[in-house]
Amino acid sequence: MKGKINEINEGILWEMMKSGDQNSFSKIFKFYYPKLYAYGFKLVPLSDFVSDQIQELFIKIWQTKEGLGDVSNLKAYLFISLRRRLFASKKDRLYTAPIDNISEEDSKALIFEPNEFIDKEIISDNIKGKLIKNLNSLPVSQREIIFLRFYHQLTYKEIAEIINIKEQSVKNNMPKILQKLSAGITDIPKEDIDDIDIMLFNLFLLFIKK
Repeated sequence: MKGKINEINEGILWEMMKSGDQNSFSKIFKFYYPKLYAYGFKLVPLSDFVSDQIQELFIKIWQTKEGLGDVSNLKAYLFISLRRRLFASKKDRLYTAPIDNISEEDSKALIFEPNEFIDKEIISDNIKGKLIKNLNSLPVSQREIIFLRFYHQLTYKEIAEIINIKEQSVKNNMPKILQKLSAGITDIPKEDIDDIDIMLFNLFLLFIKK
């Protein structure tokens, strides 16, 4: 169990944590903190605030561990919990920035920058630039789906649970999103790709930073 957590041992770690094992709690925290921070900072780009909310989330988990139920998907559970905390914190007097939800008015939420993408010589700067431009022009709700799908490799079911919509809605959104992302991309010879959606999916996996 060194360093990594998988579906098999995360259930064991969760049960051990619930019984009071601090080492298991520490492993869960260390493994998921970077992932939670990356997600939380995308939603609310305030470093200290997001970090504080993650730490408070884990404090709450430890304090209430004996009453916690079974968790079938720990990553989705933690993402959902953090998302709710971030949005609920709008009521906190110490936090005055507007995060009623992920809204079009919150222009800094879920913006993607060129430095988040790995430089690959086989992908032209023109294609990268168009993808990033198209990505940032999507509605914020669709950008969140992209972030969860490509950056965290979550399933449609997991994404639906996190953002609280029906799984079919996520499935219905994805082709529309990929079509929008492909707009204006003409640098790849048509004979090299049979399906623009597959190309875009593989393209994102190829050069996004984890």
